[in-house]
Amino acid sequence: MFSPAVLVVVAVAIIGWFATIRAIGTSKLSDTLKRWLLIPSWVPWMAVALGAPIFTGVLPIAEAMNIGGAITAGMAVAVVIAGRQGPRQ
Repeated sequence: MFSPAVLVVVAVAIIGWFATIRAIGTSKLSDTLKRWLLIPSWVPWMAVALGAPIFTGVLPIAEAMNIGGAITAGMAVAVVIAGRQGPRQ
């Protein structure tokens, strides 16, 4: 089980990522470019969210890498699956 500190910072990062997605979604970029920007927009939020527990010593670097990699892989799979679905009618 993850510590409460890790859960809080991951929640903050996900909220920040959703705000970034909203900004990307309302921009005038093409749909393909918007889809390609989803995962790279997550990486800075993940670094901010997991950096605080690492610096305070609550979270070892190896565990932070595992958490960040798992969340990023899950998001990448979701983006690929969403991109493979046909257009909505």
